[in-house]
Order: sequence, then structure tokens, then C-alpha cells
Amino acid sequence: MNENKLTPGSNMRWESMRMILPEHRERWLQHRESMKKVEKPVLDEQKWEEIERTINEAMEYGSLLEFTYWEDGFFYSIVGVCERVNVEQKQFHIIDGEDDIHYLKFDVVTNIHLV
Repeated sequence: MNENKLTPGSNMRWESMRMILPEHRERWLQHRESMKKVEKPVLDEQKWEEIERTINEAMEYGSLLEFTYWEDGFFYSIVGVCERVNVEQKQFHIIDGEDDIHYLKFDVVTNIHLV
């Protein structure tokens, strides 16, 4: 005999508890998203020297760069030309392919490489 919900061995008492409240679902989704977050990486002196060489070369020849940066636990990237490096404000001025200007702070950058 095939078992179903109405057979004596089934647990009918808890069948009505299968619903999830919208508040619980939202909190569960937030928790899943927070589990994907990573800590901000710290770059050492050697990595900064490599980034500096890459930027100097790209600015000299007008090459495209891919800037990878960390924000709120996730990594993002911008592809564009580094227009200038503002040392006073500690940020890169980047113009992407759609002629939008992005200002990227030094402390959020995790990697820069030629495209």
C-alpha cells in the first residue's frame, strides 16, 4: 500500500505549519545574502607597487583598465580609462565606455589590470 498524508504513519499534525510568513522569508533571504559577503581585503606594499606600474603604463598609452573594488561585502568592477589620479583626495578618476565619470577611492580598490 502506498503511503500518503492520510495513512496512519504520516504526521498530519504538522502539515498545516508549512507556510512561511513574509517577514520570515525576507529575513531568511537577507541572511542568505549576508552569508555571501566577504571581508575587505588589505593590499600590501608590493601589490600597490604593481598597481602603480599598471596605472602609469595605461595612462601613458591610453589603455583600458579594469578596476576591481570592494563595497559592502561584495566585489564590483569598472572598465575604463584612468583620466587622472587625485592624490589629495585619494581617488582615481575613471571614464568608462559610455563616457560616465567614476570616482574610485584608493581604500576600496582591490585590483587593477589591463584589459
